[in-house]
This record gives sequence, C-alpha cells and structure tokens, in this order.
Amino acid sequence: MRARRFLRGLAILAAGWVLGWAGGATAQEAAYGSAAAEIAEKIAAAFPKVSGQVIGLEKERILLDLGAKDSVIPGLELQVYREGQEFKHPYTGQILGKLDRDVGRVRVLEVQPNFSVAEIIQQTEGTLVQQGDKVRVTSARVIVALPNVDVADVAGANTRSVTRDLTNALIKTNRFEVMSDQRIRAALAEEKLGTAEQFADPAVLQALWKRLRVTAALVAKLSLLEKAVRWDVQVLSTVRGDTVTLAGAEVKGAAPKVGSAAPARGGGSFAGTEAPRIDQIALRSQEVPFKGVAMAAGEFTGDGTVKLAITDGQGVFIYDVGRDGIKQIASIPGLTSDNIIALDSADINGNGVAEIFVTNYSQAEKSKLGRLKSYVLEYQNGKYVKIWQDVELHFRAMETPGGGPHLFAQASGIANPFDGPVRRYSWQADRYAPTSEVVALPKAFPNLYGFALADVDGDGAAEILILDRQDYLRVFDRGGSEIYRSSDHYGGTELALSYDPSRAGENPRSAIEPNQILLQGRMYYQDIMGDGKKQLVLPRNTPSTGYMFQTRLYDKGKIFGLSWDGMGMQTIWETREVPGYIADFALMDPDGSGNRKLVLLVVQTNLIGMSTSRTSVIILDLKPQG
Repeated sequence: MRARRFLRGLAILAAGWVLGWAGGATAQEAAYGSAAAEIAEKIAAAFPKVSGQVIGLEKERILLDLGAKDSVIPGLELQVYREGQEFKHPYTGQILGKLDRDVGRVRVLEVQPNFSVAEIIQQTEGTLVQQGDKVRVTSARVIVALPNVDVADVAGANTRSVTRDLTNALIKTNRFEVMSDQRIRAALAEEKLGTAEQFADPAVLQALWKRLRVTAALVAKLSLLEKAVRWDVQVLSTVRGDTVTLAGAEVKGAAPKVGSAAPARGGGSFAGTEAPRIDQIALRSQEVPFKGVAMAAGEFTGDGTVKLAITDGQGVFIYDVGRDGIKQIASIPGLTSDNIIALDSADINGNGVAEIFVTNYSQAEKSKLGRLKSYVLEYQNGKYVKIWQDVELHFRAMETPGGGPHLFAQASGIANPFDGPVRRYSWQADRYAPTSEVVALPKAFPNLYGFALADVDGDGAAEILILDRQDYLRVFDRGGSEIYRSSDHYGGTELALSYDPSRAGENPRSAIEPNQILLQGRMYYQDIMGDGKKQLVLPRNTPSTGYMFQTRLYDKGKIFGLSWDGMGMQTIWETREVPGYIADFALMDPDGSGNRKLVLLVVQTNLIGMSTSRTSVIILDLKPQG
C-alpha cells in the first residue's frame, strides 16, 4: 500500500513538472514569436512599396522625387528603369503594356521631406542613368535569404524553432519570400563557395543573387544581456554587401540560463566579486549640437587650464570645462570634403602649449579613395592656427613606459589606408620629424589605432596591447608572442574606413562595397588614482547588432580599469553603463585639484534609418564613492 501511494505521489509530481515545463515552454515560444513579429515589421519598413522619378543629376549624386513623405529611409535601394514603347496584341490590336528597360540600381544617402539624394551602386552595361528615368521598389514580394539564427550565446534557445518564428513572421507581412538555410547552402554549393556564415565575402552575396534572385540576406543573432535576451538582425544588400538596415527587439518573457561552458583564456573578476562601480557624476551631462566623432583634452592655451577639443568629422570645436559644465569658446571650420577620424593632444614642441593633432582622411575629388590631409593646431596670439598642414600621416599621441606623452604616426599607401611602420615623431629644430623608434606591431594588427605600449607585468619591457577586430583585448610581448587574450569584449568602434583602389579614377567600378577597416579607439595606461599603481583604462561598447556582424552599431557602453595579476588583466573598477556609444574618452584634471575626471563623448543613434543622433559629454569622478 505504501509503495502504491509513493508511486502515485511520484506520478502527481511528474505530471505537475511536465505541466509546469510545458507552460514555461509555451511562454518562451510566445516570447520569441512576439519578438519575431516586431522585427519583421521593422524590416518590412525598410522596403516600402514606392515608385518615383529621377529629377536631377549632380556629379555622382542622383536626385529623386521621393522623400520622408514616402517612407523613404537612408540605405533604401531602388531599381532604375526606363519605359519602353507600348506593345500591342498582334491580332486584336489591344495595348498590352510597355517593355521596361533596366538601367541599374541606386541607394538612398540622404532624405529630405520631399526629395532624396542617392548614389548609383549598379549600372547596366551600355546604359547611363538619365533625368526622367523611373525608380521603384518592387510591389511584389522581396526575396530574402535567412540562414539559421545564431543562438550560441543563449543556452536553451532552439535554432530551428527561432528561425521558423522569424520566417513565419516575415511571410505574414506579405512583403517577403524567404529562402531557407537549406536552399542557401545548396546554392552556395553549386557555386563552389563557402558557407552561409561568410556573408562578409562579396562572392557569397553575388551567388545568392545569381542563383536565387535574393535582394537581401538577413543575418540574425540572439545575445544574452545582463537580465534579458536581445534578438538582432542585420539586413545585407546582395548588390554591394553593405547594411540596408538593422532591426532588433528584446525577447520579453524569455528567461534562459547562462551556458555552463568554461570561460575562455583570460577574464576574471575583482577579488572574486563584482568590481566597484564609479558612477558619481562630477559635472552635469551636457549635449553638444552635432554628432561627435572624436575628442582630446589638453592645456591648449598655456594658462594652466584644461580644455576639450571635439570634432564632428569636419570642424574642430574648443570647450572650456567649469563647475557648471562645458562652454564652447572657439571653432575651427573645415571643408565639406574633410573627414576627421581622430583628435590627439600633446605638447610635443615643448613650448608649454599643447598642440591638437587632427587626423583628416578626406574624400579625394573624382575618386572613391580617401587621402590623408591631416594638420596640427596650436593656440597663438589669441587664435588657433595650423602650424603643420596637408600632412599625409595618421596621428596618435600616447604615454609610453619611458614617459611621455609621445607622438606616433603612420603613412597611407596606394593599396591600403595604412602603409609602413608606426614611428615616433619628435620636434627637431623647427619641425616635426621621424625618429628611429619604430613600434613592432604584430603582423595581424598593422595600424596605429587601438594599441598601447605598457609594461603591464613590471619586468621593465614594454608589452603591446591591442584591441582586435572582434573587440577582444590582446597582449603581446616584445618578441611578438601573444601572452593574453581577454574572454570579455572591450573597445568597440563604429568608425571605419572604406578603401578599394579599383574604384579610383574617372569611371569607378560600381559593385560590392569596398573593404572596411574598423578603427578601434584609445587606451590609457597611467597612475590615475595617485597610489603609484598604473592601470589600463579602456571602454567597452556593447553592440546592438551582435559581435558576428561586420557592420556594428553600439547602444550602451562602460569604461573599465584593468590591472595585471600575473596571469592576465583583471577588472579593478568600472563605470556605470551609459546609453549610447562611447565614441571617445579622455582623462583630465579641470580645476587642478588633483582629482582627475573621466570625460566621455557619448553618441546615441537611431538604428533604423540612422537619421537622428544626439551627443553628450559626461564627466565622472575617477575615485569610487565610499
């Protein structure tokens, strides 16, 4: 009898567990289904059913009579066609229609209320786009390729189920025909190409167009955030390989468990617990009236006060820093062709006034190539003047184990934006001149952005610290051997240079987008707490697009302080998480009190269409608040 009761109890418990599990599974499925529907609607918004006309041509730009009123967004691709002659039924004489002639494709760059500006991305051989040509996004279903969703970061998520949810949601919009992972792989196999994961390869995208007439490829990934699951989809054009749009949603109600896999080499925590957080705002966060690209801090005027220099990519703006915030006091305008990608500050010529080193990778005329036209600003007689200009160098100022700061520079080449070694420059007589000191960067990381020199292990020799393309921190010894790679992501950049010499000249090739080189930001290795111990200070931007994508947009960031513990870099402190992308940061002591501040240049960008953004300067105390 007891045995029978015991078995009956087990059965009841098992039934309850099954019902509970089933209820939980149903809730999980509903959560993913809702997120898929939200994402599908956002993607559908990037393919509005529109038709219009070419109303003007200006050099390489095309003017269209479609604007914001027509739901047009930057990144939208349209077919350009020319109406042909009417054709009739040979027996009844009835007009059946017109035979349209394909002219090419254009991509929208800028949207105004009643018109938009586009560029030609593909042109039919022997045909030129003309005023009066028609443009359209097909009203038929758009063919898209959807490989299996990457769920590797979220334990408990089922690839097949999640992919099915997104496929069904896309079909329900009545806007898409979806090519499955199986059909994608079959098409690539016929072309003897790699796997569907290799969307960075233009040949893969072209094969999808050739074999399946796919307009766009959808690369989707689930990411586990601190307390939620994020589902992001990058929509890639098969014509050029660039991003048409990005769509994402939080999977509300999903509660997966973190996987139990052992952590990768490196990583760790602060003494086995969470690192202390620096979150005391010393000065009020303040917006600047443009999208910030880069920033530098220094004693620009020689009066002992520290100022900020911020660029929007074209001009340089100087700000005073006071107890009430920042105030613009000067501006140095640039040209429309300027493309400032970095600002640095250091008193290299030793006159007591910090120079501002401006790296300007400007757009060359009649070419798709950039050209370095960098310059150096210095405050003289009440104004900022260029003391060195049209310099074909990338600049970076940083401290080294031997003291500093020092100026490092690298040239640009014919086949690449970076060519030759990274070399230290000094002031000799009356000019900046290269020295014999060359930084032996690892071969896989040949440019001067995203590196630092530091004796992290205290053996008297400088190690080379690198932020790689996947946002990992890597440490190399002086012999070039890697001694550490972080398990956590750091760095993170939205700044990239496109370069392809085959697009140069009077008739540049219009095809796949040129290769992109991501430009990682700066790191500091200094005694920032005044306790005689140096720390590595660097940012971590978390991408809304996931780490698997070539193009990334970041929607939140932190700053970390790391220290070497004999085996790797460990977190000592971290700042609060800020909404937006940390485009740059600086260390400064604005009032000379010895209490250094951390200055963040934070950009918040609208993902879909990327039409609006806001930039803030946030100043934090470095010392944790006890």
